[in-house]
Amino acid sequence: MPTKRKDGRYQSSVTVENPITGERVKRYIYAYSLKDLEVERRRVLAANFSDFLLVDAFHNFAETFLQTKREVDKLEESTLTTYRRFLDKYILSIIPPNMKINDVKPALIKRVLSQITGDRTRQAVYTLLHSIFKAAKFEQLVENNPMEFIRKPKHTATTTGIVTPEIYHALMSAVSGSQIEHLFSFAWGTGLRRGEIVALHWSDFDADAAFIHVSKARNRGSKEYEGAPKTAYSVRTVTLSPAAVQNLLAWKKKLAEQLLSQGIRLTKDDYIFRSLKDVRQPMTLTALTHIFADLKEKLNLPKNLRFHSFRHTHATMLAEQEISAKKIQLRLGHSSASFTMDRYVHNTEQMQEGITEKIVKCEEKYSP
Repeated sequence: MPTKRKDGRYQSSVTVENPITGERVKRYIYAYSLKDLEVERRRVLAANFSDFLLVDAFHNFAETFLQTKREVDKLEESTLTTYRRFLDKYILSIIPPNMKINDVKPALIKRVLSQITGDRTRQAVYTLLHSIFKAAKFEQLVENNPMEFIRKPKHTATTTGIVTPEIYHALMSAVSGSQIEHLFSFAWGTGLRRGEIVALHWSDFDADAAFIHVSKARNRGSKEYEGAPKTAYSVRTVTLSPAAVQNLLAWKKKLAEQLLSQGIRLTKDDYIFRSLKDVRQPMTLTALTHIFADLKEKLNLPKNLRFHSFRHTHATMLAEQEISAKKIQLRLGHSSASFTMDRYVHNTEQMQEGITEKIVKCEEKYSP
């Protein structure tokens, strides 16, 4: 029954069910006439899902999203730094600071994506936005994920080149006698990632058992740091050929002599590969990238060649020798053999060797 308040308004209450939680909630309604009070009562009874949503600004929730990723999901700092760069550069600069997250519509998101020139970056920003709005829907901030109404951008992946014998000999000739010769030889013979290589300590190397143990990697966040490798599958033991063992032992002897000339004794806890500017410091990701880029330009090597090409080359060579996909996957530290074969094993002429002969044998069995 409506009651009249001292301020002249009529007051009543309506019990409605929260469609999110199922909880029955009493809501008070007010109006200056019984007719308007009835209109308000009907409006509240007809409340839709969005009326029960919490309200937050997109900028605020984006910050909360990153904090959750860091504190709860324990996401790597390098990944968080990338998320932060994408947010600041491409997203928060377009979406107004005070805009509520449930007011961000597909048209605005399309505008954000349209201003990104690189296909791969556009796809990465799309994925980040999809994750943000998925979390917002879980937190009952939005009724629908607006990303579901936007097609995922496509990009044509650039195929990473492989190091042919000719390219390999040119590279090794250019760095002959230097630490980089030993580093390139090690990368070619093991297929380790760049970050794994520069994080190796001498204690990870067992010359007698002929293996290297991978348990760490250098990553790039706001600055370079040493942390966990890329995935749980990346923690592994990689066997070494006799030549690979001798390569590391030869470099260890040179390094020990260089350090001893400065009054420093080499220990098992020291890094294997060192800065070219200061042998007492470890090699960095940035330095290794620049070293390879400079050599590529100097030798006029293919544009799709990069340091990671050693890894692709190693996987391809193993496949050419008919090593099983599972063994190659485990050696490279991937989560699935299909990913290894699809992304890292390249089609070469040697892949075709022996196939014709085997088909001929099959034809002989099936011939009348």
